[in-house]
Amino acid sequence: MADLLTANKNDNVTLVDALDKVLEKGVVINGDIMIRVADVDLVYLGLRLILTSVSKAEELSGKSFSNPDREFTPDDIAYIQKLQREIKKAEENIPKLIDLGSPKKTEQGLAQLVLTLLELIRKLMEKEAFRRVKRGSLSQAEVQKLGLSLKAVKKKIQEVQAIFGIKDEDLNLDLGPLGNLM
Repeated sequence: MADLLTANKNDNVTLVDALDKVLEKGVVINGDIMIRVADVDLVYLGLRLILTSVSKAEELSGKSFSNPDREFTPDDIAYIQKLQREIKKAEENIPKLIDLGSPKKTEQGLAQLVLTLLELIRKLMEKEAFRRVKRGSLSQAEVQKLGLSLKAVKKKIQEVQAIFGIKDEDLNLDLGPLGNLM
């Protein structure tokens, strides 16, 4: 994390990059909470939170959460075909939706906020998916389903962007001294 904080300003480290680094390296948070009433301790809550990516958890534990040798099942094939249909449908709808006219400013602002959050989450998931694929810990069915799922989400985001007239650059928020979101 320190390398992100000391990065050169020209490196343009985004919040997505910072969150991805946290997931890639992992973070442990320990905490103790004591609830008191009338100066008498009544409830103790000890917390230990580990936040990390699955690839890091696999690396640390030595266990795999997937089977890279697993064969395609009929359910996998049906799921992949459904995703391919959804992607194609979204691709076909985008040009049609652009001509819908100017949406209301309020709806556009709300859509921009929701899409920005979705894009942030999608980018984080895409980075972790890339790490998992690179490690070779996923089966071919998982790789294909994961890739198509991420593509389908991206196409749906683009579809809603077209409806509300939101450009890709509108989804990147300026966080002031923190830099850009994505």
